[in-house]
Amino acid sequence: MEAKKDKSREHVSINTELPAIYAGVRPFITDKGTYTNLVYRIHFPKVPFSLVPFYLGAGDNVGVLVILTLDAWNRPILVTTANTCGCYAISIPTEFLPPSSYPDEWPAERVSFFGEHLPSRLPSVGRDDNIQVALRADVHRVMDVRVATKHTRILEAAQKAELLELDSLKTLPSGEGTFTSFYYEHWPLTGYVKGAMKPWETLFLSLPSMDLFIGMDKAYDDAQFRCNKFYTSLKPWNRNSSDLNDFPAYLHFNGWKL
Repeated sequence: MEAKKDKSREHVSINTELPAIYAGVRPFITDKGTYTNLVYRIHFPKVPFSLVPFYLGAGDNVGVLVILTLDAWNRPILVTTANTCGCYAISIPTEFLPPSSYPDEWPAERVSFFGEHLPSRLPSVGRDDNIQVALRADVHRVMDVRVATKHTRILEAAQKAELLELDSLKTLPSGEGTFTSFYYEHWPLTGYVKGAMKPWETLFLSLPSMDLFIGMDKAYDDAQFRCNKFYTSLKPWNRNSSDLNDFPAYLHFNGWKL
């Protein structure tokens, strides 16, 4: 991320020459146990404007969340992905999670999800394994999730990203010894990513969702911005129950029995 100030104006952008993944740890408790979420966040300069194909989510500074849920034995049991606007949130279990904890009628092989076809479950994850998340070009939708062993070939063109603290997004250097947040800090845009307005989503979805800032990317699981619900359902009456900030509530909303 980069931040620049020009007189009284401030501009936040994504530097693709210096890729970074922002990571944090978030524990949570349910009636069945204690768990830990490993949160990974990455951003891209934009979803480009396009009419054919039509990109509803066109806009700047878009991002993707990957949340790895560990059980009390630090075994990965659930992989949750979502765009940082709250859309396309889905959770995929690993073999460490017993089927009794799955939602009712969970598919056996693939799950169809807003045009993408993702695996409905992943194998167990070993100490030397990695969870790989593949994104579709331009729209940055999650198109595949898989477990890769240490023998899996990594693309030679892959570029390593620096791993940074999730909270460092609130203290981006902006020149001359000053710092600024990646998020707006004042009403009415508190907690939203700076410069992340989505014109098409505002035009077509703000009325049915009853949210003028629908589609804007936002902070996740940050106490400072908890007033800004990270809801994952467009239905206004599900705003609280589908809030990814309240991970146990999100799991219950989607039928998971953790």
